[in-house]
Amino acid sequence: MKLKLLFWLLLVGNVVLFGLPRGYFGASATERREPQRLAEQLHPELLSVLPANSEKLASQLRAQPAPGAPASAEGASVAASAAAAPAAATPAASEPAAAAQATPAGPATSATPSTPATTAPQVAAVTPSCTEVGNFTAADARRFSAQLASLNLGDKVVQKLTQDVTSHMVYIPPQDGREGADRRIAELRRLGIGDFYVIPDSFPNPALRSGVSLGIFRTEEAAKAYVSQLISRGVRSARIIARRSGAGKQVFQLRDLTPEARSALDNIKSAFPDQEIRGCSA
Repeated sequence: MKLKLLFWLLLVGNVVLFGLPRGYFGASATERREPQRLAEQLHPELLSVLPANSEKLASQLRAQPAPGAPASAEGASVAASAAAAPAAATPAASEPAAAAQATPAGPATSATPSTPATTAPQVAAVTPSCTEVGNFTAADARRFSAQLASLNLGDKVVQKLTQDVTSHMVYIPPQDGREGADRRIAELRRLGIGDFYVIPDSFPNPALRSGVSLGIFRTEEAAKAYVSQLISRGVRSARIIARRSGAGKQVFQLRDLTPEARSALDNIKSAFPDQEIRGCSA
């Protein structure tokens, strides 16, 4: 009798334990789903339930990410979506702020006409820092210098002698004096070149003495063309030098003139109509 009673008590207890979790004894569906916990969930739409035999779940378990890091790129995208969701959930709050920032500060700002660009001031003409006057003969240079002295320009005035280029000489530079010249003459004859002469020791330019002149040409272009011919025949040491006239001309260079000094210079120059005033490198 006691064993039967014990059997039925155990059976009833098992039935009660089996039915309570499943709501068989009056629990409503809402109570069975625990609405208070559902309300506390964050973004349940981002969660998905995978079956136990899911290959996706197995690959995530094998990855074993470091603590705090997403398990995969998909996990990272889920975390990014979760972070973006709160911002997307409150568009109404952000739109007024954006509208407030886009609103002009006041009617005066929008109504103010655009200010025209300020016209750049015109820069006054600058007197060249170096002014050069004329090609004077010796007599005219003395007259001009005497009148220029009244301006008291001091070291701002420099007088120079210039010479006009009259011709160009093709030559072989000297080396080892007369003996070197004889060796060059022998080489030129071997190459079939007979138009040359040795520059004598009485030549005004000592740097050319005992050199070998190969010809005098009126223009530099003609001299260069002849040098090209010599190179084609085996002469590679030929050079070109400009020959200048012996008389020369006088020029005056004046630096950093004031407007008053420039005006006085123009008055002095008016007495020399054949001369010109030009800029020069300081």
